[in-house]
Amino acid sequence: MLYRRQRKLSPLLVTAAALVGLALGFVAGRATAPEPTLASLVGPEVEHVRQASGALEIVPLEYARAQQGNTSSLAAARSAARQAQSELDAATLLRQLNPGGFREAQAALVALTSAIDAHRSADVVQADATRAQAALRELQAIGTP
Repeated sequence: MLYRRQRKLSPLLVTAAALVGLALGFVAGRATAPEPTLASLVGPEVEHVRQASGALEIVPLEYARAQQGNTSSLAAARSAARQAQSELDAATLLRQLNPGGFREAQAALVALTSAIDAHRSADVVQADATRAQAALRELQAIGTP
């Protein structure tokens, strides 16, 4: 009877084969990966601007209620304006891509917050909110093709 003795694979050979397989997998993965687009990079930033715009929608309504004596509405208007500022501050890439538009949006939000804090008329707050909304729309446009 003839018996063959099986040879064991060398651990070095197994390790080398695993490393070659990993390297080939990495190269194949990178070769087939899609290139990042401006829209995919700016998407999260534009979402922050949308959130800011959404927060501003309630400011004139709540401020008008506050003018009628509702103190919780004044707090809600302030909170919404500050939330809009916070969301805009989070959109750091847009600050680099459109510095002028970003400054305009910031200035509009500062003017809105100042008008609320100074207890200006509801018409002034409405105008400042409209100005801020327009500036935010301009920033959102950077993310559309």
